[in-house]
Amino acid sequence: MTTDGNVIEDTIPMPEGALTINGLLDGNSKVDFTISQIWSDEHAGLAIEAGLETCVIKGDVAFGGSEEIRTLCVEGNAGVTVVVYLDENFEPDECEACNVDDLAQMGGNNEFCAYRVEIPCKTIDVECPSESPSTPSPTDQPTPRPTNQPTVPTDPPTHSPSNLPSDRPSNRPTPPTPPPTDSPTPCPPSDAIFLANEGETMYPDIPIEITFQNTTHVGFKVENTFGSTASSVFTEYHYGDFGETECLEEENVKSVVETEFLAQCMKHTKLSIVNVWIEDCFDASSFLEQTDNAEIPECCNAGQQCRTVQYTFKLPCEDPCPTENGASVRHLSDIKQEGSAEEFETFASHDEPNDAEDHFCVVEDYPCGPENDKVHVCHYSARDGYKTFCVPEADSDALRFYPKDYCGPCVGGYALE
Repeated sequence: MTTDGNVIEDTIPMPEGALTINGLLDGNSKVDFTISQIWSDEHAGLAIEAGLETCVIKGDVAFGGSEEIRTLCVEGNAGVTVVVYLDENFEPDECEACNVDDLAQMGGNNEFCAYRVEIPCKTIDVECPSESPSTPSPTDQPTPRPTNQPTVPTDPPTHSPSNLPSDRPSNRPTPPTPPPTDSPTPCPPSDAIFLANEGETMYPDIPIEITFQNTTHVGFKVENTFGSTASSVFTEYHYGDFGETECLEEENVKSVVETEFLAQCMKHTKLSIVNVWIEDCFDASSFLEQTDNAEIPECCNAGQQCRTVQYTFKLPCEDPCPTENGASVRHLSDIKQEGSAEEFETFASHDEPNDAEDHFCVVEDYPCGPENDKVHVCHYSARDGYKTFCVPEADSDALRFYPKDYCGPCVGGYALE
């Protein structure tokens, strides 16, 4: 694409040899690989994002220049995003360099190519060829002529077949096997799985609750389970097809973070990785230890840091529960976080009714429509930008899954729909 969002007509495939796997480390828990700049004979820029922990940015890379990366394997796969800037003078900042949607909104005609790769963290046995092919040589003597004797079977043939079938059918059907008396719940909800932490203090209860799964996306809530108010809670997750990451902050969190998140899942490994930082700046009565000094990334815009712990989780994306009547059950979460204006309109017009009294946006604050019985909302998508919609109150509940959306008309003169 170009940085003003236009798609380049001739898509450039990833050149053969641009990504080389060097090997597996730490019991196949990490993969080491190299990205080589062989896209352009001129200088180009590279941005490489591996998981949530690595975003390497290099500008003005000559043809053949390379960068070695190591990243964590999750359930046998590692996700990598490679962005190649075909302009040697193009220098995006760290927060934008690996995020395709952000780049497409920068403006200008700088060209870039983005690739999403999933690397299998396993070895495959192969048969290696010998150092030199063997040359067949003729034997000294010709092969003896075939014998005139017929081949003798190793075992004699079986006797004549039985006149009766081996078993007669039962007169009664076999009774079904009774279920065990202490059978588990047939459809237990999925839980977030703890991977790692930075800092000393562990949470009293797991701070993530999964609310939705459909193999491509997983919805979740974040909770402060310490029983004391957290100064800030930061949540970093994947939200786009190219592994784009978003980091959102909520301040003075007593219990549950208001935003309900919707994360993109890896395509081959149906999981998504989430980082949560919990910060406490109340030194007099802090629930965190003095040694809790986890570092919050610059893209989270944390400012001055206080005592902080970090937790990393993997979220299963496959729904363990059966669908109703064999069909998919529609949920508010069954949408992408930055869907187009058409997708948002379609969803808002056909969503299931919500009988709750309190909705995300209310008519009293932002009325619209001929009878002022609807509410203005502002929806953002990378393709269409910000657009204002006039929808029923119940439909405004969809905004909770779009972090950049808000109640009321879009500010700054954006178009009304």
